[in-house]
Amino acid sequence: MQLINCPFGKLKLGEDLGLFLNGTPLKGEPRLLRDLKPVLRNPGFVTDQNAGKVLYMMYRSVVAEPTHSKTFRMHSVRFDLTVMDSCLLDREPNKTLGHVHPEAMPGLSYPELYQVLHGRATYLLQRIQDGRGRVSDFLIVEAGPGDAVLIPPNYGHVTVNVGESPLVMANLVSTRFSSNYGPYKDLRGASYYLLEGGVLEPNPNYPDPPKPVRSNLKYPVSKDIYTDFICCPKSYSFLNDPTRIGVRYCRGQ
Repeated sequence: MQLINCPFGKLKLGEDLGLFLNGTPLKGEPRLLRDLKPVLRNPGFVTDQNAGKVLYMMYRSVVAEPTHSKTFRMHSVRFDLTVMDSCLLDREPNKTLGHVHPEAMPGLSYPELYQVLHGRATYLLQRIQDGRGRVSDFLIVEAGPGDAVLIPPNYGHVTVNVGESPLVMANLVSTRFSSNYGPYKDLRGASYYLLEGGVLEPNPNYPDPPKPVRSNLKYPVSKDIYTDFICCPKSYSFLNDPTRIGVRYCRGQ
């Protein structure tokens, strides 16, 4: 087992992308290669032999101490952990399926906050203007251990494991909605595919995708997003009320 550095508890990475928190195994939900077939650059990479490969494990509603459950419930927020294998999907490094969030209020969708605990991630964010796949912004955010990245309102997102080891990341998100994977499945992924070596290749299913922009949407944390939330949950009220986010984040700058 490998010990993952995080202040909120003793987190260990075991075999088969398993996680143990304070000595207790966490119950996770796997995402298989067959699940990602609709969003792969090369869907033919999926065969009967490899379709059942586990690409990542999702651990939802994790608490380090039972008493913390009430705090999360009171503020309609959930803490999750995700472990992503380090592998290639043909020429693409392992990635998540990708999803968008519904509106929390007219004109603003729910945001989400991620933090890398181990490994390296690249977050691909895009703002879709209409149902025909027109994208106004495509942002690339690179993150390493300790970095927290805010997904601003109105941006869909994909996470890519660009490191040589499993990626372990945490997230805080509202419990008032369910993620929508449909737009990514309908258009076979994001408007750009991130390939090995950092190459970005346009997805031909999107009309005139914008030029990718490297962004620094890092969010300040004192320890880690779990500990900070338990210490001061009201400071994370923006997860349910996006008007409380600064202008920089609402605009995806």
